[in-house]
Amino acid sequence: MLRHMKRGLVISSALLTFGLFVPTIDFVRDVQAEEPQKTQGESNEKPLIYQVNEESYDLYATVLPANAEQYIHRNVASADLLNNFIIKQASEQSLLKFGTVITEKISSSFETSILPRLDTVLRETTSTLSDSDWEQVRISNTPSAGLGEKIFHLYNEESGEDIFRFHVRRDQPPKQGYTFNFHYHTYLDSHEKHHTIGNIHWGKDMPPRWNSSNRV
Repeated sequence: MLRHMKRGLVISSALLTFGLFVPTIDFVRDVQAEEPQKTQGESNEKPLIYQVNEESYDLYATVLPANAEQYIHRNVASADLLNNFIIKQASEQSLLKFGTVITEKISSSFETSILPRLDTVLRETTSTLSDSDWEQVRISNTPSAGLGEKIFHLYNEESGEDIFRFHVRRDQPPKQGYTFNFHYHTYLDSHEKHHTIGNIHWGKDMPPRWNSSNRV
């Protein structure tokens, strides 16, 4: 019972941030000491990272709010999971921005040619972040509407500075119709350069305006 209460405290602490929590070494050792010992041949190594879910904790319903799938327990080795989470959000926010008509036409090309490249450049950028930097990382969740380019921004909550900006621009090359140019800007060059991820051709007819989001 004491072990479950301590795990509950870990979850409660995680709610104070974006879901990022780094327990002290003494606290981790204390909790691990109460775990049943493995038999010979089994590993005692604990998972470095995991996503909180109902099956993981007896106190789930008491401690966590109804919408808790985005709270993630993290220690110093969990940047990979956090990047996976960001890519998942990038996909969802992109489809939200596109709206139904554009999504139906380009979603397949977006998933096969844009998302994999986005994943690569995002990890290249976030690999420069320290553990303390990660504790302040937040992701915007309101894509720009109309003709705006913004899909999402990754930023430092404490400083307010953007870390990574994922945008899409409408281009109209002569006699080629409309093209969607997916690109990013990064703090590594003070957001001065336009880094193209890829292009998706739309067609000769003008595409509809981007769908807006009322989510905060």
